[in-house]
Amino acid sequence: EAKLRALGDEGVLAIVCDSTNALREGRSPSETDVAKSLATIIRGAPRRVAVTTFASNVARIKAVADAASSAGRRLVVAGRALHRVISVAIDTGYLHEGFSYLDQDRFPDLGADEAVLLCTGSQGEVRAAMARIAEGEHADISLDKGDLAIFSSRTIPGNEKAVGKVQN
Repeated sequence: EAKLRALGDEGVLAIVCDSTNALREGRSPSETDVAKSLATIIRGAPRRVAVTTFASNVARIKAVADAASSAGRRLVVAGRALHRVISVAIDTGYLHEGFSYLDQDRFPDLGADEAVLLCTGSQGEVRAAMARIAEGEHADISLDKGDLAIFSSRTIPGNEKAVGKVQN
């Protein structure tokens, strides 16, 4: 507490916290563990892979991009929030300046074994990319039988019905 007060006096106080599922029993996997799992799953997928996660999770964005690259696939990004976060992460050095991805309008140009789609909508948001894809209403993206959808986030309590609807 004394350290926090001292930092606050200098005007350099920064606190980052996340309370989602804070009271949940057990241990959450590290980002390194999640990255390894994503890489294994994506490498073994015979067709398209769509991953949705919190747009604010830059480490997960990087993990999906790295997994796509290691599997010899192209990363395609769908969703304004992801584009915005990626841009800020590049500007601030959290993602390297050469971070490469395709916009969603390029998705149809890729073969079924060439694409990893990173999209918004992990919490079942109706206007997010994943929900529009699930409803068959996305202008550029559709998934087919045999494609893989990964929800790479825990569901925030209260969003279970919305997430379940998109998953179904």
